[in-house]
Formats: sequence, structure tokens, C-alpha cells
Amino acid sequence: MKSSPGRLRIVLLAAALATSSLAATAAARAETAAAVDAIWKAQRINFQFHGDGTQYTCSGLREKIERILLSVGARKGVALHVSFCDDLAGAARFQITLESPVEATLQNVQQMTAHDSHDVLIARTRGETLVSAEDLPRLRAAWKTVSFARDRGMRLAPADCELVRQLRRQVLPHMSLRIVSDNVRCSQFGNISAPRLTVSALVPVSIERT
Repeated sequence: MKSSPGRLRIVLLAAALATSSLAATAAARAETAAAVDAIWKAQRINFQFHGDGTQYTCSGLREKIERILLSVGARKGVALHVSFCDDLAGAARFQITLESPVEATLQNVQQMTAHDSHDVLIARTRGETLVSAEDLPRLRAAWKTVSFARDRGMRLAPADCELVRQLRRQVLPHMSLRIVSDNVRCSQFGNISAPRLTVSALVPVSIERT
């Protein structure tokens, strides 16, 4: 008995979906297997945006920056404190407070738990206990390739080129990521595609533990 063309297409589509699902599962398992011990690093980073051909509302700009940072490993709860923002001028200044993973190397752990006399005095005054290496929350994290042009969570458009270029220079160097490909080319006459920046970022892959 011959199969109809319609039935054959359904069988081929089901096979393709099954293959895609298996490939995605295998990739996820490989990423988990390559995971490393990490700790959260808290930072305050100054960021200044000026758009020559792009304007955002202040709230829209804050939301877009937050989505980008979450996609490259920042912990939920990124805070952007506005020191200046003008919807009409296309300019803004923020202090970004975030936590992102760093590998739990001896050097990184020591840096996170190094306290000077001023820290000790402040802690005594407030009745607080300074964090030690044993107190640092640990998590599993892995290096993940993130394409800014393809990442759905970022929701980037061609008009976001200037924003990505300025984050690339001012903020991303402070996070655990490596530039894989930087083809961000912004034009004042308009861009035809989403910003083409690809990075390898250290992102959480499991629930943190202590």
C-alpha cells in the first residue's frame, strides 16, 4: 500500500522534530556536564547612553538593558539607578547594580572575602558579620554562546545597534564573558539587521547552593 504525499510529509516532519528535540537535549546535557563551580559577584557599573539616531523612553531603555544583562548571565534583580534620563534627547546616565557569576577560583574567592579595617569597623558598628569563603553561596554555571541577533529574550531590533555598542564598551567587560564575534556596525542612516554581536558568557545552569 502506497503512502500518500500528505502522510509522508507528516512522517518526515515528525522525524525532523524528534531529531531537533534530541539534539537540543544532547546540547543541554553537554552544557550541564561542562558546568563549573561559581560564585555571585556584586558590582556597581556606571553607564552612559547617547543615541544619535535612536530614542527610547526612560522606562523602555531600562527594560531593554535589563533583558540584555539577564541574557548574558546577570542574576534577576538587576537595578538601574537613574542619574539623568531624557526621553526627547535620547540620552541617559545610570548606575547599574548587578550580580553575575564568576568562576569560584581561589583568586576570585579571596577577592570577594578580602576585608580591610574600614569594612571591619562598619560591620562592628552595624552588628553584622563579614562574609567568609565558606559563607559564599555557590552555584553551577557554564559558558554559553549567546548571539545578540538571535537571542529571543533580548528582543533586539536594528535600531538597538547604538545601545549594544555602548554596552559592549562600558558594561560587558565587567562581566564574565568573552567576545566571539563583534560585527556591530551602526549607521546614522538606519541599520538593516539586529546588532551582530556574539559572546561566550558564564550563565547559571542550576539553583544556587550554599
